[in-house]
Amino acid sequence: MSLRIGLSPVVVAAMLAGCSPEAAEPAGRGLGASPQVSSSVTTAADDAPSRVIRYTSLKDCPVTRASREEMPFTETVCEGPAGWRLRISDSDARQSLEVVAPGGQATRLDTAAIGGGGFSSFGSAAEWRAPPAGEFRPDALIVRYQVAERPYPAPETAYLLAVRLLPVPCVTARIAPGDRQNALAREAADEPRACLSNSAEG
Repeated sequence: MSLRIGLSPVVVAAMLAGCSPEAAEPAGRGLGASPQVSSSVTTAADDAPSRVIRYTSLKDCPVTRASREEMPFTETVCEGPAGWRLRISDSDARQSLEVVAPGGQATRLDTAAIGGGGFSSFGSAAEWRAPPAGEFRPDALIVRYQVAERPYPAPETAYLLAVRLLPVPCVTARIAPGDRQNALAREAADEPRACLSNSAEG
């Protein structure tokens, strides 16, 4: 399969560099100030796009709640495409993620169980995936989830989480670092899969 991206050579090179096992984002680095970047995945047989992809930033999102008493806590909301939003909470250096649907329904992903309760954080970009026909309406999401599984100073383990958005958001796969991590995460996101664990609707 080939990836058709309408970006400058510098940005394309940066995004391709992000596909290495040590890469920090499924979306790659170097998106800069662009809030959304679109691309399409095509097949060599008919050159028709099989999936449409957009990337959004998870960094420097507006802070909606914060507390500095006893245990520091912050909550940010990051805008996604087609009315979707991602709400990231950070408490005691452990981050959690809620997916907010266009209608306002929020679903908390069970990332604590996936990460084993260790210190954790999400990457700087989200990859939204949608069918090629009509308006961009994503049905899947990929985010990087970095977990401290071993005592400091051992490096964090950078997983990719494949998230199903419909009918109710949930994590369907946790892809460990490896040579084909990005490809496996995208395959998992595009396949019909059961949830890894229950998510909480709020």
